Amino acid sequence: MNLNHVQKIILGIFTFLPFLLFPIFLWQFFHMIGSTIFFDEHRSDEELIFPILSFVFPAILTAIGALALTIFYVVHVVMNKKLEGSEQILWILLFIFLGILAFPAYWIIRIWNTPKNA
Repeated sequence: MNLNHVQKIILGIFTFLPFLLFPIFLWQFFHMIGSTIFFDEHRSDEELIFPILSFVFPAILTAIGALALTIFYVVHVVMNKKLEGSEQILWILLFIFLGILAFPAYWIIRIWNTPKNA
């Protein structure tokens, strides 16, 4: 599976996006916990829903994106003719057990550093 330069950059953005969004998710999580703990009884329930949804909705989108990336990377490993069988198995196991932590390593080693004529 050969990717052009633009496709490699777009894939790299989606690969590193969860790491860039992690501080935002962390802040939203603590904001959600804080607003739930210090919930004033005189406030309506609708005011409590927004902090919860502001954390849950992006987390669900990130999980769906991580699943899509996992499928893409596993297919890319299987279709990559330059990888031997044992290295293919190693990458697939890394994707399964480490998830998004293994994606940047594969992207840098096997996608970004691939020569154009390969």
